[in-house]
Amino acid sequence: MNKNNLTTVDFKESIKFKDFYSEWWDLNGPFKPLHKLNKIRVNFITEHFPSLKDKSFKPLKGKRILDIGCGGGILCESLTRLGADVTGIDTSSNAIKVAKEHSKKNKLNIRYFQSEVSKFQPNNKYDIITSMEVLEHINNIELFLKETYHLLNNNGVFIGSTINKTIRSYLVSITIAEKILGIIPKGTHDWNKYINPNSLRIKFLKHNFFDIQIKGIKYNPISNICSYSQNDSVNYFFSASK
Repeated sequence: MNKNNLTTVDFKESIKFKDFYSEWWDLNGPFKPLHKLNKIRVNFITEHFPSLKDKSFKPLKGKRILDIGCGGGILCESLTRLGADVTGIDTSSNAIKVAKEHSKKNKLNIRYFQSEVSKFQPNNKYDIITSMEVLEHINNIELFLKETYHLLNNNGVFIGSTINKTIRSYLVSITIAEKILGIIPKGTHDWNKYINPNSLRIKFLKHNFFDIQIKGIKYNPISNICSYSQNDSVNYFFSASK
């Protein structure tokens, strides 16, 4: 099959978010949980770099980072402020437009492109690739990992987060978060697309990644606090090295 015909995009998933893209930077809007998650996302990424212990300089300076599924640029802006050279890609033209406008407003030099990972062809490879809450919204994880591996420099790290496929994750992310509390728009998630850590590890190994790490995340919608958890039965971070 011609590579141009291969895609990781689930177009039904893309349509779900169409009506909310203008609200990316509304701290009390439908993306409020992402803003709360962002701090711990940055912590998980920077934990991979011992230089962070020295706060006298920007710890990610000189690191080339690609954020896949960047949305409105929430994570991209945080990583840029830590000194990284950041590029964000997303399949939504609306999200990319919001990201560009917001970064320009804040005088941040971030490159944004409307693209899916299988079609993206940068001039250089990346030290770090991030992809937060994306795997549960795509088709063809195998292709996604293959393309991500190809875009990484040797010794590069792929870091992301996703949702475990458990009964608890269904209750928390769909029944409670979507249907009862309404902190996430209804229909955001499809439990059938969730992936458990062991299955993800196997896929990483198949595509030549190593040093695979998993860490659970918990979000308390009442206190609005995100933190690490020993329990990875709902949300979890992952990292894998090339």
